[in-house]
Amino acid sequence: MINPSGSDSPKFITPPGGEFLGHPKGLFLLFLVEMWERFSYYGMRGLLVLYMTAAIAAHQMTSGSYTNTLQLEQTVQPASSAAGASQAAGQTPAAPAVAAPATRMTVPLTVNVGTSVAPATLPAVSGDAGPLKIQRLAKTKTVDPTDPQKVLWEPVDSGLVPLSFAVQEGKRFDGESVRFRITNPTDQPVRLTMKLLRPFSAEQQAERVAAAAKADPKLAAEDIKKLEEDARTANNPNYKVFFTLNDSPGVVSTTILPDANRRPENPPYDLDIDLNRIDSGRSWIRSDASTLYGWYTGMAYLLPILGGLIADKLLGTHRSMIVGGLLIATGHVILGISGIGTMALSDMGMTVFVFGLALITIGTGHFKPSVSVMVGQLYPLGDPRRESAFSIFYMGINLGSFLCNLVCGYLAVRFGWHYGFGAAAIGMIIGLSTYIVARPRLMGIIGNPPGEHGNKAVLFVPIGLVAAAGVAIAYHQGILGVFDSVVSQPAVFGSIAVAAVGYAIWFIAKQAPTDRGPVATIFIYMLFNALFWLAFEQAGNTLNTFTEEQTIRTVPIVGGDIPTTFFQSVNPLLIILLAPIAGVFWASMARRKKFIAQPFKIGLGLIFVGLGYVVMVMAAMRLNLGIPKVSMIYITGTYFLHTVGEIILSPTGLSYVAKTAPQRSMSTLMGIWFISSFIAGLAAGKVGELVDPIIEGKITLPWNSFLGGAADFYFLFVLTSIGAGVLIIGLGYFLSKLQRNPGD
Repeated sequence: MINPSGSDSPKFITPPGGEFLGHPKGLFLLFLVEMWERFSYYGMRGLLVLYMTAAIAAHQMTSGSYTNTLQLEQTVQPASSAAGASQAAGQTPAAPAVAAPATRMTVPLTVNVGTSVAPATLPAVSGDAGPLKIQRLAKTKTVDPTDPQKVLWEPVDSGLVPLSFAVQEGKRFDGESVRFRITNPTDQPVRLTMKLLRPFSAEQQAERVAAAAKADPKLAAEDIKKLEEDARTANNPNYKVFFTLNDSPGVVSTTILPDANRRPENPPYDLDIDLNRIDSGRSWIRSDASTLYGWYTGMAYLLPILGGLIADKLLGTHRSMIVGGLLIATGHVILGISGIGTMALSDMGMTVFVFGLALITIGTGHFKPSVSVMVGQLYPLGDPRRESAFSIFYMGINLGSFLCNLVCGYLAVRFGWHYGFGAAAIGMIIGLSTYIVARPRLMGIIGNPPGEHGNKAVLFVPIGLVAAAGVAIAYHQGILGVFDSVVSQPAVFGSIAVAAVGYAIWFIAKQAPTDRGPVATIFIYMLFNALFWLAFEQAGNTLNTFTEEQTIRTVPIVGGDIPTTFFQSVNPLLIILLAPIAGVFWASMARRKKFIAQPFKIGLGLIFVGLGYVVMVMAAMRLNLGIPKVSMIYITGTYFLHTVGEIILSPTGLSYVAKTAPQRSMSTLMGIWFISSFIAGLAAGKVGELVDPIIEGKITLPWNSFLGGAADFYFLFVLTSIGAGVLIIGLGYFLSKLQRNPGD
């Protein structure tokens, strides 16, 4: 490290405390503190979208009646879709179907809080019943001879009726859900799409109609009527839902095959209508939750660029890491506070929640680069132990992300979302406390800043608080929403992309002739790296909601459902198990003087992440055959393939930049590489917005005719990931010639 006395001459300082397993003991201290920091970050990542989209818990509402409207849309499939569905089910293709307009039916769902007496009159079911047969189910006294503990459900009544639930104020709902069986007595497959409508309130409807009439006084009565109807059925992000459809508060879609074509091993399609049985989420539509997820994960990679500069110029890595840890812990405490009392449901509570999220990302900006640099500061330049030290440190990252999803996820399901958020704060506090106590004996003055700038560290905690408060105020005033909308405009996005390409060309051109080729490869690999992480980061977003809503998570030996976030621990667990094997493989290759060049590593990583989405397409196509949920083998198989891709691609990126970048441009290119991860995280949220519109058919894709539903969405990643992987492998020979060392 640089001599803290302020001298310009580099001087390595041997860390105190001796060694353990051939490494300075300080490495294992940093391992622990990084483990707890990742515990907090990934704990929030695994809960964020689930919390934002979860239905409102009726028991947390004040006494009264609350109503949602269930809409069922049925569409007889055209000939090509009918044939495809029949073939996917292993049956002889169905006879050509005549395309027919969709039929719609709306069903009122009411929950009465504080009383068990239903209103005297309930709104009626309206619309066309459609071709499907719908029967209400009830538990029977008959037991399954193969499983005496299994409850059997049998049809008792036909047709949908208005439903009413009763909940005691302040007590979680523990009554029975209502279940319907949906079958198809016709000879054609029928597409079924269900969702809870999110209409504008009566006041908002009146405002919209009045604004339209003011803008155009010549509106006819039928135009005004259409405006009113559009307002009642349009998606309103502020409208809350209290119910779930097969565990989903969003859109549910499948194809109900003719009864004669259904295989015996495929059970009939059952629709389960239930209330939220844990604490309230925020009942956001999935597109908005996905956007928030994208900004959260993206900023966690963008802000470390600024945090690294602050550590280098002012605070030093030691103090910068402490500032970051304090801000992260404070952020999680605030997330916990945002669920106390009425804040769990109020707009002000959501503003407090955004304040906490902003603090976590700002803290991560200080913490993330500092702790990584300190690992390197434990060793002199050229020390061969550095590479294995970072491998050990990487295990700390994955151990933290493995544990957090088990602990935070369990607490969130068992006690409430905000207990999970608070647990992440405890983890960060434990990590910081351990570091502060043990550092003098194990790290000495490593990480101290040059000169006397370190005393400024205390200022950066209130600076972080003020900056996060500014973000929260901007959210509360709607400024963040406007900013996101502007950035998302094709013209703005295109302008940014053109400017980025122009900058890259300019940056490459100003390099020395011998550096232009190597620097060009960094920019090219950065683009493909972003494509990989864009697909990979769906893990906490659309893949997480798929696990929650459409995966069978029941394990008999557990006696219930596995919490959804537990599946977020599959990736870090596999990293811990497979990374040593990968390390042995790369070492064996090096001993034999054989190397896989960088473009081929990136290509293989992209192909494996694409293969993971092939598994998701298979799962979604199963759901298209009238199966409510699929086996957990699909999501675990996806995570396995994604992990293999990560092991091949992830460790090589920054290492390649370090080996390739000209010394005078090293910091700039490292920062640009991190920007690619920011772009990937943000884009992962933006692409995740498309899932419901694609399922509903509002966005059509070329492969709609032979896939359908969520399979259309996941096939996007199959094409882009595998296509990009094949492309860079095809260009691999040319690109490796541009590299400083073709074997890198």
